[in-house]
Formats: sequence, structure tokens, C-alpha cells
Amino acid sequence: MVDTKTDDLRSDRQLELVEHLAELRARLIRSIVYVSAGMAVGWIFYGFFFELLSAPVMAFLEEKGSSFLLTGVAEGFTIKVQVSLLVGIILALPLITWEGWKFVQPGLTPPERRAVRLVAPLSIVLFIVGVALAYVVLPMGIKWLISQNPPQAKFMPAVAITLLFILKMYLAFGVVFQMPVVLMFLAKVGLISSRMLKSYWRHAVVAIGIVAAAVTPSGDAFTMMVMCVPMVLLYVLSIGLVRLVEK
Repeated sequence: MVDTKTDDLRSDRQLELVEHLAELRARLIRSIVYVSAGMAVGWIFYGFFFELLSAPVMAFLEEKGSSFLLTGVAEGFTIKVQVSLLVGIILALPLITWEGWKFVQPGLTPPERRAVRLVAPLSIVLFIVGVALAYVVLPMGIKWLISQNPPQAKFMPAVAITLLFILKMYLAFGVVFQMPVVLMFLAKVGLISSRMLKSYWRHAVVAIGIVAAAVTPSGDAFTMMVMCVPMVLLYVLSIGLVRLVEK
């Protein structure tokens, strides 16, 4: 005898899976559209974004009477496409985050939903602060690195490698500044507490040093210290924020 209830349950689950996949596809398509629109903006205003990204190095090049180096016929076009794509991803990131949030929202518990609503705006603010800090301190770090070059060598950096290095630095600072957001979310769902953060502050300082060394593309002591000090301050700030979340 066929169990009709089991068959109906299996059919409902298959239908639910198909609906989720259809929703995922729709949100992925919209995300691609967002990135494409942002990429078009990056392409149209390429000159502005290129100057913005190359500013930390350009000042030193003008001071030394040097310039960027291109070694390929199509390298200029390739760099324009890459910069436009990265600009498109960055501009579309808030909308992509929103699409992801709306997709996973039905599967979250009420405490997890409240946690996301609390930390999501703070995450964007901290990411911008981290990138802004990198924009301020990066010229000093680059100047120190260039000062280590042999005196006989003329500094003419490759455009693609230089821009990729700068973008990695911006991304690294933006990501590590998400530490309070991560800790607040973990506290909101009950995985950590402010007392725990206080007890393990020595371990946290060591871990911060390791993370700063790992995510800093340049690997120089100056940039690592510039990243470590704000991260330690953010950890102290996180203890207070976690305490507020607990209340």
C-alpha cells in the first residue's frame, strides 16, 4: 500500500526546493545586473577612479619625475576593464548584500534576524572607516617601501600590479574593521559574552598581530602597526558594544 502522506511530503519538499532555486536564480541575475550597471559607471568615469586609486603612488612618482610603466599593447585596455569591474562590484555591494539578506531571511530565527538588523548598518560604516584610514596612511607606507629600493634603480611601477596592491590594502583594512560587527553578532546569538572577551584579551592581541601580518599585502612593519593599533582599539570598543547587546 502506498503511503500518500509520505509522497505528499516529498512532493512538497521538492516543490519548495524548486522555488528556492528559482528565487536564488532571480536574485543572482539581479546581482549581475547591479554589477553591470556599476561597471558601466566605472567605465564612463574611469579617469576619476584611476586617479583615486593611483593617488597614493602618483604623488611620489611626480616628485621623482617618474611614471607608471606599461609593457603590453593591450595592457591599458585590460586595466580599464579590471578597474571598471572592481568599481562595479564595490558600487553594487550594498544591493548584492540586500539580495543575500532577503534570500536567507526566511531561514533565520528571530534572534538572528534582530542581530542582522543591528549589525548590518554598522558593518557598512566600519568598512568605509577602514578604507578611509587606509587611504590616509597608505601613502606613508608606500613611501617607506619605496625608500628601501636600491639607489641605482629607477622606480617605474607596473600599473596593474600597483593598482592591485592598493585595492588589496583597501580591502584588508575594510575587512578587519568588521571585527566589532562579527563580535556583536556572535554575542547577539549567544555564542560569546563581554566577560569572555575581557578574559581573553591577551590572546586577542596576539591573534590581532597574526591577522594583521597575514592580511597586509606589503608585509612591512609600518603598515602592520597601523593596522594593529586600530584593531586593538576596536577590540576594546567591541567589549562595550557586546555588553550593550547583552543588555
